[in-house]
Amino acid sequence: MMTQRERNRIRRAINALLAQRAILLEQLEEINENLRRVPSGSRARRELLAARASIREAIRLNTIAIRLLRSVL
Repeated sequence: MMTQRERNRIRRAINALLAQRAILLEQLEEINENLRRVPSGSRARRELLAARASIREAIRLNTIAIRLLRSVL
């Protein structure tokens, strides 16, 4: 059985992950906007594409972490 303190700790972790998710989604939106302006084949475009892949992976892992934490509440 989980104590109230442990449940509160998990809720705080979930809230932190939700805040992180919002920031990641904003960054993803900014990258997508920048990709529309950057020329194809440029170094800047490759860097933006790499950053976008990283952020997408972070969002995927964030979603999994939130789901797992909610499942133990």
